[in-house]
Amino acid sequence: MNLPEYSLRSAKVIWFFLAVLLAGGALGFATLGKKEDAVFVIKSASLVCSYPGATPQQVEELVTEPIEREVQSMRRVHKITSESYYGLSKIQVELPAGASAVTVADDFGDVYGIYYGLSVDGGFTWSELRDWAQRLKTALVTVDGVQKVALYGEQTPVVNVYVSMATLANFAIRPETIVATIGQQNSIVDSGEKQAGKLQIQILEDGTYKTLDDLSDQLLISSSGKQYRLGDIARVERGYAEPPQTMMRVDGRRAVGIGVSTEEGVDVVKTGAEIESLLASLTRQMPLGMELTVLYPENRIAREANSTFILNLAESVAIVILIIMLVMGFRAGVLIGSSLLFSIGGTLLLMQFLGEGLNRTSLAGFIIAMGMLVDNAIVVTDNAQQAMLRGVARRTAVVEGANAPRWSLLGATLIAIFSFLPLYLAPSSVAEIVKPLFVVLALSLLLSWVLSLMQMPQSGGVCEGAVCLR
Repeated sequence: MNLPEYSLRSAKVIWFFLAVLLAGGALGFATLGKKEDAVFVIKSASLVCSYPGATPQQVEELVTEPIEREVQSMRRVHKITSESYYGLSKIQVELPAGASAVTVADDFGDVYGIYYGLSVDGGFTWSELRDWAQRLKTALVTVDGVQKVALYGEQTPVVNVYVSMATLANFAIRPETIVATIGQQNSIVDSGEKQAGKLQIQILEDGTYKTLDDLSDQLLISSSGKQYRLGDIARVERGYAEPPQTMMRVDGRRAVGIGVSTEEGVDVVKTGAEIESLLASLTRQMPLGMELTVLYPENRIAREANSTFILNLAESVAIVILIIMLVMGFRAGVLIGSSLLFSIGGTLLLMQFLGEGLNRTSLAGFIIAMGMLVDNAIVVTDNAQQAMLRGVARRTAVVEGANAPRWSLLGATLIAIFSFLPLYLAPSSVAEIVKPLFVVLALSLLLSWVLSLMQMPQSGGVCEGAVCLR
């Protein structure tokens, strides 16, 4: 098909096509998922299995090696690394008696792009800080677009039982007896049920500890058969797990980190605004001395990046129009500058169908492409102008100006696209971050070639009086 000829004969179709590109691009910019960085997948999984009481050699022989053999039989497994410890294997097969079920951890690639720190002064306990952090977490997981909320630096409340070995010797009680007794008494068991006619009655056994006094009143049986209260031979106190697994401070104050991970493809700017609105209402209810600090606002960074992109686009169009006006005239400057807008608009429209979002990588692709998107339009426009200067009729000039170099322009466009192809085909996980750059460049450059054969002839075939020269 001769696209330049068709463009001149079907002006309404071309204007409709251009309007779709422009409107679709505006809609795409407003609705595309916005994140700071491109989404990537960490193609790894961790298998963890505990085997209490086993030595590293036993764990290796009875747990690690059987799991490794089964995993190695799976296809497309690139590498397996295993570590065996006392009672623990890190790397589903039939396991030896006493080994727990295998748990698979594959969520360590979650990115918590929105991060807060909830800090308190010395007048608050760790439990009060933890309760407020849990309250914020419960509220945040209900926000649309939030995938996961994680807390960092929580201190786990525990009950400590302090005993003296000398005291235990005097009462003829072994430490293992205390541990076993507490474990058996504080376990929840199924007490069964009773059928009473048409009624089915569930029997509940309420034997767990509710207070420190319940634990202190626990009876222990010595080796001589005598009974003693736990509180008579030990000190029972509330506390926190020592040593703490993680600790966090914000400006020197005790704190709990609150990380928010958003879903793939969502607009993090919109989701972040909803999160900020929700937290603003909750922070007003916080007691004096408790403060919520923004540590990393991905939503604000993404919003600034998108605003910068709009500014760069406006600057690029203005610079193109100004330079082309000085070199080729006002009409050519406006025509070539508008092709830049249509190319970017069409790219944003197509990105919606391909599932691509706006992030630093895709925006970088737009910035790189802006310097190349006008090349095809400049060549076609210059060819048409030179032909008209030689006395060729406007219609013939614009058609031949587009037809003559079209395959050469397509070849140059494909060369520019293929130069970025290794970014898309790279096998490494890190390369997934830069793949959107190739997608943006490929779409925008191909659109610029199509527009140079459609928009340029159609617009160039219109005289100042808006009457086509047939």
